[in-house]
This record gives sequence, structure tokens and C-alpha cells, in this order.
Amino acid sequence: MKSRLSRGLVFTALSLVGVSTVYPLIFMALNSMRTAQAFEVNPFALPTHWSLSSYSALFSQVPFLQSILHSLFVVVPAVILATFASSLAAFVFTKVPIKLGNVLFWTMLMIMFMPGIVVLLPLYVEVARTGLANNFAPAILIYTAINIPYGTYLLRSNFRAIPNSVVEAARVDGASWIKVYWRVILPIGKPGMITVGILTFLNIWNDLFISLVLLHAPNTEMVTPTLAQLSGKFTSDIPVLMAGLLLGALPTLLLYAVTARVFIRGMLSGAVR
Repeated sequence: MKSRLSRGLVFTALSLVGVSTVYPLIFMALNSMRTAQAFEVNPFALPTHWSLSSYSALFSQVPFLQSILHSLFVVVPAVILATFASSLAAFVFTKVPIKLGNVLFWTMLMIMFMPGIVVLLPLYVEVARTGLANNFAPAILIYTAINIPYGTYLLRSNFRAIPNSVVEAARVDGASWIKVYWRVILPIGKPGMITVGILTFLNIWNDLFISLVLLHAPNTEMVTPTLAQLSGKFTSDIPVLMAGLLLGALPTLLLYAVTARVFIRGMLSGAVR
């Protein structure tokens, strides 16, 4: 009886968490199909007349699709570079016998606790001096460097769960460290790397300050600063704002929907040894 009651309470709690998570998306989707007048009458009512006028107004008044393409142009290479560099660093810290490995790891990890806003102004000054302001290349490299410590921290615990006997067997067979990394560690640690890639994607896609400072020109602006401007431009037309927020969240939702199983497996791998 107690076990059934406890399972019922857990199920109820998880259901409430799920509803609270999904409700904002449903609220945005429904209200993006309404007119501003209907929203002002009752924000929580269902649409009586479905309309796409909010989306047409969004695309005609704001370069929204262009900002999404800019974000993808920055995020995709930054995620690939950061994930690859993090996996290589985690492999060295866990499987390669190097002197002062733990000292180097914790030194690098200290960077993760440094607020990004602290280094933002010096970074912009250096980028501006080189004449690369509002250029995608510095933004990609900066986003890559910022996300490497976090990815290394996650993959280190993931790679530590890989038995050392597997690595030793490959070394006995004559495999170099590069071959061990490429043919042994990467195939086994693939779920963890995908998880790090997804989290890195979310970190960069949702970032506002770095993208706002480095890429503030209209022809380089990313999606998050564009969404921030919508809240001031469409204060009297909430359905247009809802349409922009929903479309801005759509890439992350699609990414998670495609990689959900691998993401969960990667989060759990290394947690239990």
C-alpha cells in the first residue's frame, strides 16, 4: 500500500513538472495564432479564428529568418570544435599518464567559474583592434573557447567510466594514443559527446551578451538579440512576440526530439560506475 502511494505521489509530481514545462510552449503556440485584440480580451482563451498574421508581421518587420541563419552559422561550427576539443582534453586527463594532470585540469576548470561578462569587454577591445568586429570567425572561436572547460568537465567523468583495461589492451597491440582516442574512446564515449554537443548548442544559442557585443550589426545579428528587441518593439502586439519566441525555441526543441534517447544515455553514463 505504501509503495503504491509513493509511486502515485512520484507520478503526480512528475506530471506536474511535465505540465509546467510544456504549458509555456502551448501558450505561445496558441496565442501566436490569435490577433492582438483577441489576446487583450482574454489572454488564456483558445483561438476562435486561427490566423497566421502574427508570423507574416514578424517576417515582414524583423529580419528573423536571417538572424536564425546567423545563429546556425556560428553555433554549428562552435559546437563541433568545442565538443572535439573537450573530448580530446578529457581523454588526456583520464587515460594518458601526464605529469600534473590533475593540476592542469583544475586550473582549466577554474575558467568555468569565471563570469563571462568579466572577459567580455577585453575580448571586444582585442577583436575591434584587429578589425574583426561584427565578424563570425572571432565569435565562433570565442564561443568554442568558453565552452571547452564545461565540456571537458562532463566528458572527464564520462571517459573515466571506460575501463582502463580496454585502453591498455589497445596499447599492448601497438596502438598509438591517437588511435586509442579515435578507435576506442570516441566510439564508446559517443553518447557523452552528443550530450555535450547538445548542452553546448543550448549555451551558445541562448546566449545574449556575447552575441550582442560581438555581432551587433544588422547583417550579423544572432537570434537571441533579435528576440530581445521584439519585447520592446511589439509591446502592444503580444501574438507577434509569441510567434518569435516560439520560432526561436524551435531549433532546440527539434534537436532534443531527434537526440533525446542518446542525450539521456549520455547524461547517465559515468554517473554510476
